[in-house]
Amino acid sequence: MSLRNGRTHYFHAEATAIGGFIERPFVMDIPVQSANSLSPSGGSNDASTANFVFQDIISAASTSTRVEGHYVAGLPTTRMRAVVEGLNVLNRVRVDELTAYISTEHSNQEPFLPRVDFGRTSIRDLRVDDAILEVQLDLDLLNNRNGDRFPKVAPVFDKKFGNKVDPSFDKDRGFLRCSLAKKIKVTRGKFPGDFVAPNVFEIPNFGRVHVAELLLTGDSYELIMLRFELGCPTQGSTSASSGKVNGGGH
Repeated sequence: MSLRNGRTHYFHAEATAIGGFIERPFVMDIPVQSANSLSPSGGSNDASTANFVFQDIISAASTSTRVEGHYVAGLPTTRMRAVVEGLNVLNRVRVDELTAYISTEHSNQEPFLPRVDFGRTSIRDLRVDDAILEVQLDLDLLNNRNGDRFPKVAPVFDKKFGNKVDPSFDKDRGFLRCSLAKKIKVTRGKFPGDFVAPNVFEIPNFGRVHVAELLLTGDSYELIMLRFELGCPTQGSTSASSGKVNGGGH
């Protein structure tokens, strides 16, 4: 926490590269890789692992995360990054590199809402069996709301924005789930599954995959680049490259 212009700002950021649990054929938690969190006073921290293998279910060549909170040009700025390289899930879904990135820059004037940037977020070489998928990301999803100016209302309370990204949006719930993935396109090979939403696909004898999920509340922004609902001989849930940024003051 730090005092600037008569306001105390409390920083918050957290990141994980891999984690989850297995329910079948055995019950076991997947060890969290590169878990990271930021002090409310700000600063920075890095975490990393290499050659992660869990029960022939999920593996990664390397994982890394970074969280940081500082004043930049007088404004409290918080950043989170989570990276997984060489991801392999059940030898069916593979990704060369997966990066979740969020940066928030809080205004120093009422209503003290942040500009949000996803600029370094990426999915490189996503493959399902022999098919190669291209994910088109809308990294300006929140920037488009108000140009380069600070927003006047949080997106979760913005009815126009909420209805655009989720037809069932209810601003009174204070929670909004959407996605940075605009479209997933098969660029090579035969895709073995079905797309059930712009950012969700199902694979027989594997389960369901959610791509670039974005979870919003009034003061928090959480990004999950890949979330797996495993529903085959192996059953459970796991995610890769995720993190959350919020923070505020008085």
